[in-house]
Amino acid sequence: MTAQREKLFVWLAYAGMCLIWGTTWLAIKVGLHALAPLTGVGLRFLIAGAFLYGLAAIRGELRPWREVPWKLVLVLSALLFGLNYILTYTAEVKLDSGLVAVLFGTLPFFAFAFAHAMLGERITPRIWVGSLLAFGGVVVISLVGEVRGSPLFALAAIGAAASSAFANVYAKRHTGHRPLLTLPPAMVLAGAAVLAIGLVAERTDWTIALSGSSLLALLYLSIFGSGIAFFLMMWVLQRLPVSIVGLSSLVFPVIAIVVGSLFGGEHFSWRELFGSGLVVIGLWLALRTPPPEEASEAAIP
Repeated sequence: MTAQREKLFVWLAYAGMCLIWGTTWLAIKVGLHALAPLTGVGLRFLIAGAFLYGLAAIRGELRPWREVPWKLVLVLSALLFGLNYILTYTAEVKLDSGLVAVLFGTLPFFAFAFAHAMLGERITPRIWVGSLLAFGGVVVISLVGEVRGSPLFALAAIGAAASSAFANVYAKRHTGHRPLLTLPPAMVLAGAAVLAIGLVAERTDWTIALSGSSLLALLYLSIFGSGIAFFLMMWVLQRLPVSIVGLSSLVFPVIAIVVGSLFGGEHFSWRELFGSGLVVIGLWLALRTPPPEEASEAAIP
């Protein structure tokens, strides 16, 4: 594969990851009508792990347990698929979803810090400016009316962003492992643990939860929103800096607005259009190809 063609595939995978996760907000909204949050997350990752195990079997990538990098698997299971989602859903209990989106939008800045400390990545002023501009767009989109909530629940949302960012950077340090070797066991472990918590703490009407639109939403979140999207993320992490991959979280609200307008009966407002414009401009600034002198400066260890 030529370098130009591989670069095209990398950015197509990046775009696909963003598109899928931008659409999961509507699927989560549909699923929550019948399936309790933690129970839904647990089922989501159990199904996703089973799906990826099947994909690994088809591709001939199943390996004995002794060859699995269990330290990486446990970090992904505990921080990316477990704590991240538990804290996010905990924050949703007392905070408006818009505020949670803004607080979780701090993920790129945690990724910048962890990537610098753990990987030695240098973040250029252009990326900082673009990221802050895009984050401002997320604030404009998400914060509506009076914003109130417990500081502890706000810390939970910020903790989810930090947990996810650390897991991404840790995964970057171990990019020698194939995604189909690490993701399936990590998802199954996290899914089983979160589902156990959900079964104890929540009540679910299984007749309604596993039928109709709720079941379709669960399958979409499992196969596309978890299995395929996280596979793409791990594949992209092997080829792009963590700082660039982390910026993807800032485009999700824009995609969610478009999807909600097209399929959820929601409507754009001038505020959302303005905020989306800020996100697009900020991401263009942060992701565009740097001038040669800037690229050489960033490469200095």
